[in-house]
Amino acid sequence: MKSNEPSEHWDKCWEGFETFDLDPQRFLEQLDTSDRSLFDRIGNVRDKDVLEIGCGNGLFSVYMAKKGAQVTAIDTSATAVENTMKLATANGVESRVRAHAMNALDLKTLGSDFDLVFGKFILHHIEPFDEFSKTLSRLVRENGRAVFLENNSRSPLLMFFRKNVVGKFGVPKYGDDQEYPFEPREIDLLRLQFNGVHVHIPEFVFFGLASVYLFKNRGSLSRLCRSADHWSYRHLPSLNRYSYSQIVELQRS
Repeated sequence: MKSNEPSEHWDKCWEGFETFDLDPQRFLEQLDTSDRSLFDRIGNVRDKDVLEIGCGNGLFSVYMAKKGAQVTAIDTSATAVENTMKLATANGVESRVRAHAMNALDLKTLGSDFDLVFGKFILHHIEPFDEFSKTLSRLVRENGRAVFLENNSRSPLLMFFRKNVVGKFGVPKYGDDQEYPFEPREIDLLRLQFNGVHVHIPEFVFFGLASVYLFKNRGSLSRLCRSADHWSYRHLPSLNRYSYSQIVELQRS
């Protein structure tokens, strides 16, 4: 969501979406470890005003609405916003979901604040982040929270791989050209705005990430990589800070 980032890349990503009946229990059961941990941290949303930044096709927003939240969803992609409202309508919660095509830096124009602000792999897109961190603090009500599932730039090895291998030698590149994984300095900027800032590592995502790019997450080598991640998470906790997956939880009191 950088201020000069075109939306065409993300419009293309969200093309061809088909609505479906989203069953909340089945939806949770199908989530991976990091996504489940995100929702565990979020907790009960009934009767809460919720903002999702970077709503994509609206799965998380519609889930929240079906759990009783009043949801505002934003995305830079008009296609994503359209898909979100189509999914909300298909699930009978269109009165509980409002979706807007807008940049995160413009959120102050909504004139609203929220009990909960959340997003998945979105903060690292937003620049200038020091400006956004101030906007975010104004969006969260007193005693409210913000919870984000983010990537993590702490691993020099993963960052070397990202810079020198991804997008070359036939290795696919999935992100846009302007993004860079979330940095510790950006967490420090959040500490200036919020009373409580906590970082949780829900799982060790390291070898498995390489398997996504090199083996397309298929075959015995991919399974071996994921097993190595599970083993490392349990037995080498000192390495967890280098996981590519982290949850950033913010409290305003």
